[in-house]
This record gives sequence, structure tokens and C-alpha cells, in this order.
Amino acid sequence: MKKKLLALILILGSGFYTSYAQQPVAGPRMIHVEGGSFMMGNNTGSGDEKPAHKVTLNSFYLGQFEVTFGDFKKFVDATGYKTDAEQPDTFRLKHGLPPRGINNGTWNTTMTGKPLPLLDSLTPVGNLSWNDAVAYCNWIGKVTGKQFRLPTEAEWEYAAKGGAKSKGYKFVGGNNLDEVAWYLSNSGRRSHTIGKKMANELEIYDMAGNNREWCSDWYGNTYYKTSPEENPAGPPRGSHRVLRGGSWGSEAGRMRISYRNNEFPYNSALDFGFRVAISGEPYVKKVEPKQQVDLMKDLDTKGFIDIYGINFDIGKWAVKPESFPVIEQITTYLKDHPQVKIMIEGHTDNTGKDAANMTLSDKRSQSIKAEIVKRGIDAGRMETKGYGASKPIADNKTAAGRTQNRRVTIKKL
Repeated sequence: MKKKLLALILILGSGFYTSYAQQPVAGPRMIHVEGGSFMMGNNTGSGDEKPAHKVTLNSFYLGQFEVTFGDFKKFVDATGYKTDAEQPDTFRLKHGLPPRGINNGTWNTTMTGKPLPLLDSLTPVGNLSWNDAVAYCNWIGKVTGKQFRLPTEAEWEYAAKGGAKSKGYKFVGGNNLDEVAWYLSNSGRRSHTIGKKMANELEIYDMAGNNREWCSDWYGNTYYKTSPEENPAGPPRGSHRVLRGGSWGSEAGRMRISYRNNEFPYNSALDFGFRVAISGEPYVKKVEPKQQVDLMKDLDTKGFIDIYGINFDIGKWAVKPESFPVIEQITTYLKDHPQVKIMIEGHTDNTGKDAANMTLSDKRSQSIKAEIVKRGIDAGRMETKGYGASKPIADNKTAAGRTQNRRVTIKKL
């Protein structure tokens, strides 16, 4: 409850929603959504929610709240913009659009044509088409200098699920629908002041319920079958745009996070709204550092160890830099055990000639010793010996039948 009150106090205190003509225009409050991967869709949902599939997104910013009546009024006051719902049928027909038919109201009037009061400034703006939402994004981008846009459908679902902070809730922000959303059973069939229900893991409000929200994508009912894994943005063309989130008029069964809705981009309804987004930095996959295996741990108990994978330049005996971490482990062991002396026994791939095998394996053991000496170990503590191409513990062969014997044995003397 404290979080909800604080959020509203911050909004009201900013002056953003009061005295529309006098206050400077500020951008919507944005939440940073760290990029990452998640499973989008629902294999037990409707047909267009299938299949569940992995999606990886860049980081982005998403509006903490839905765009409000007060937000949109600033836009209309500044530009004189007329929404699709306010266009006469003659205008719609001229542009190839069907007539609206019955009056469903507009963004600032009720279904009976009665003006909405300014007291509704903190409720989500409704009765907006996709075109209207894009027009607002373009305007707020120009006056703030930021590139506002609608979120993609994938961004919307990722943020609704809590992004990288997701706790796996059934609904947006929790498992109790009444605590997180205004929907048919608790809304009184109307929208409500933003931020009065619980936020989700990212501190974003009203992604479940209140108004449905336009996304940037064209809608495709089979798109999930071919959707790219990285930053999907919907089909390249279509007739309908995507709406997500359910609304104050939605039944509980349509409030699941993965539920999809769609409509013509020029159509609007009382519960059609939106929130804005801004692109962020590219997603960088976090690589967990590999835990280094202690190659020397058994030397004291067994008296010897076999080390595989020390690489040398082909036909030579110089240790490749990629194998220096192994050399470092041997060096560290000798520094920690100053009284220990070791034998370095070298092996090699089978060249087909025994004499060559012996020479090459001996030179390789000597090159390992030389690298350890470079790191401060007395050469007198190490002896070397070549064993040619003796068979290793694992009988690995190349396609040509040559045994892979790139092995080093370290023995305590």
C-alpha cells in the first residue's frame, strides 16, 4: 500500500498532470528493463499463443504507467489532433475505412457524448486506435528529444512477466488477480486511477487489466511458429495490430500474461489504451566464469597425475599460449611445495616413426619445463623424459587411425 501511495504522490507532486496549459511537457516515467531471454507464449493457451518459444531481447525502457487522460490531453491541446474515433464517417470512407457505426465515445467523451471531467486526468486514456497511440509517441518524442515508440509484443510480455526479475507469477505481479488488476469482476466496468493495484517485479503498474494496450506489431495468429529468437517484432505486414494485457472489461480467463488480442489499427474501443517504450542497449549474454579444475590435486595422494590437452605448435614443441593456464597450475603447485621435485614425462601423437615420436615427446617435455622455469621455478627441481607415442588411457583415434596421445604425466620424485 505504501508503494502505491508513494507512486501517486510522486506523480501528483511533479505537476505533470495539473494545469495542462501552463506546465512544461515532461516525458512519461520510464522503467529500465534489462534484456535477457524468456519463454514467450503458452502451450496450454489459445491457438495463437502456441508454441511457447525462447525469445532473447535487448534492454529497453517501458512506461511505468499507462498513458493517462492528462497525458493525452496535453498532446491534443498542443497539436489539435483528432483521433480516429473523432473522424466523421465521410472522412473514414474517403480513406478506405469502414464507418464506425454506433457511437462508442471518444478519448474525452462518454458513449453518450458527455465530456469526461478533468478529474479523470490520472485514469488511463481510452478509446484510442493504434494510429492515435503512434501519433502520441511521435509527438512526445519531438518535445522531449527522446525516441518514444510502442513496445513490441515480445517486450510487453517479457516486462509483464517481470523481465530478469521474474518470480514466475500466474498474473502480472502476483498470483491473486484481484490484487494486481482491474478486470470484469472488480472494476465496476470502468477504468481506474493508475497505480492503485500492486506493481509487478519491475515496479510497473496496470499491465494486467485497466486498459488493453497497443503494441507495435502486426498480428499473426501463427507467428509464434516462425518467430525469430532475437528481438522479434511481428510479421512484416498484416491487417490487424496487437493488443495485450486484458482490461477492466475482461473476464478472468483472459487475464493470463500470454493472452493475445488484435484489432484494425484504425479501430478504437473504450478500453483501448497504451504505454510507451524506448529502445535501450543491446543485450549482452552473461557468461559465467568457468571454475578452473585443480589439475594437481591428486599428485600428493597418487604420486602422479596425467594431464591431457597441453597444445603445441604442430610439428614443433613450443607450448601454445592457450595452454599457459595449465603451466600456471603446475608452477603454483611447485611454489607452494618448495621441497618437491618432479619428473615431466612427455607423450605425442603417432607420427608413424618411433624415432621421431621419441624426439618430439622429449622436446615437448623440455618445453613444458622451460615455461615453468620462466615462471621462477629452479630448473634443478624438474627432470624430463620422452615416451614417444605410447597409448593413452582413452584410446582416441583420428580418422586416419592415428592415436591421440597429447598427454603429460607429472610424477613426484
